[in-house]
Amino acid sequence: MASDANIEELRAEIIRLSRDLDQTTSEKVQAAQYGMGLLNENSALSRKVEELSEIYDLMKNELEVTKAALTKVNETHKITEKSGLQHEESLLHENAALECSLNSQIVDLEMEVRLSKQEAG
Repeated sequence: MASDANIEELRAEIIRLSRDLDQTTSEKVQAAQYGMGLLNENSALSRKVEELSEIYDLMKNELEVTKAALTKVNETHKITEKSGLQHEESLLHENAALECSLNSQIVDLEMEVRLSKQEAG
């Protein structure tokens, strides 16, 4: 009978060990699935980082080009403004010279009119 009890204990131990093995195997499979999920997620995140890095580089280059264009526009605007101011000053000087010439002609004509009146009168 001792042997029957011993066999029963061994059977119970085999059943327990089988359950433990099944549980351990299940945990290993689950851990492997989690690991694969993490690897897939890591791969997706790496691709996303690469995409964002490319977009960043493109945006950085676009910003540099835009800054250069803005600098050129500002320089052109300054040159144009300076040129416009110089042109305006030139026109003002021409206008002042013309006004002076016309005033001189008016004075000369007024003198002629006085002389004509004196000679006629």
